[in-house]
Amino acid sequence: MTKKEKIEIIDSELKSLYHNPERFLIAGDEFQFLIAVILSAQAQDKVVNVYTPYLFSKYPNPLSLSKADYEDVLSIIAPIGLGQSKAKNIIALAKELVNKYDGKIVHDYKTLQSLPGVGSKTAAVFLGEIDHLPYIPVDTHISRIAYRLGLAGKKASPLKTERMLEKYYKGDEHIEFHRRLILFGRNICLSSNKRKCEICPFNFCKERKQ
Repeated sequence: MTKKEKIEIIDSELKSLYHNPERFLIAGDEFQFLIAVILSAQAQDKVVNVYTPYLFSKYPNPLSLSKADYEDVLSIIAPIGLGQSKAKNIIALAKELVNKYDGKIVHDYKTLQSLPGVGSKTAAVFLGEIDHLPYIPVDTHISRIAYRLGLAGKKASPLKTERMLEKYYKGDEHIEFHRRLILFGRNICLSSNKRKCEICPFNFCKERKQ
C-alpha cells in the first residue's frame, strides 16, 4: 500500500470519527491566537486555555503586550510551562510587531519565523488555522501516528513528516486533517501501553497489539 493510499484511508476513517473538529486554542483574534500557539509549545492546549483569558484581558493587543512588565507576564503564564522563555519571547514579538509592522502580523511563512518564539510549526499552525493554507503541522501525536502507520521513520523530524503529509494528502481540509490526527493521537493512538488498539480502525499499524 502506498503512502497516498494509506493517507486516503486515514483521512476517510478519521472523518467518520471526528466530523467537525474545532480549533484547540481559544483566542479573540489572530494576534491572540499567535500568542496562544507560542504558549502551547511543550504544553497541553487545555492548560493554555486556562491562563490565556487573563493574559489577554490585561494585554489584548501588540501595543499593550509590548509595554508589559516581564515579571507580570511571567506570573500569569508560568503554570503553562517554560514561562521564562515564553514571557520573554511574546513581549519581544509584540515589540517587533509594533516597531516593524505597525502592530500587524505579516501572513508570510518566512516572516513569521523571523519573529521571537515562532518556529516552523507555529508558523504553519497560524497560517493553516487563520488563512486555511495547505499546511499539516506535526506534533508528537502526529509523529507517533505517522511512524506506527508506516508513513514516516521513527526518527523523522516533524518538518520532514509535515512535508510528506502535505505531499500525499489530496483532500482540501488540511488543517482539519491536522486536528483529526491530533484527536486520534490523544484518544486512541496513545503512547506506549495506553494505546487503544482494540478500537483502532487501521489494521496496517506496525505496533498494533494483538
